[in-house]
Amino acid sequence: MGATRLDLPKHECIDLLESESVGRLCIIDHGYPLAFPVNYRLVPDKAGHRVVFRTSPDTSLARYEGLSSLEVDEISADRHRAWSVIVHGHLRRAHGEADLPDPHPLVSDGRHQWLVLDVSSITGRRFRAEPADDRFSVDWQSINA
Repeated sequence: MGATRLDLPKHECIDLLESESVGRLCIIDHGYPLAFPVNYRLVPDKAGHRVVFRTSPDTSLARYEGLSSLEVDEISADRHRAWSVIVHGHLRRAHGEADLPDPHPLVSDGRHQWLVLDVSSITGRRFRAEPADDRFSVDWQSINA
């Protein structure tokens, strides 16, 4: 079984992000990359997009400010299909931004620290598994020089 990869245009990545509400927010903590499951909301703004989160003020996420990423995906093993979208940006605490939509975290008690990921890029891929007679498959990508 091999897989075919298709890079997604930005507008489709945004549609997929808007269709979901749970992803993994990735930060660096004490030199190690960490991924936390989070509820989020994608927000369009003048500069492009922002992603909004709520957390407890005593968490690693609440203490972190800096480069970060959000990964959102869906994997359907029985249908042999998957997609994944990665959002890169700068994570910061939100102060005095009354216009932020509530991401409605699953655990809401004490989640009053708002965070914003100011988006610098959004990329995505779709995968479709295909049977391979020789049990070996290679994805080829042409490069135009």
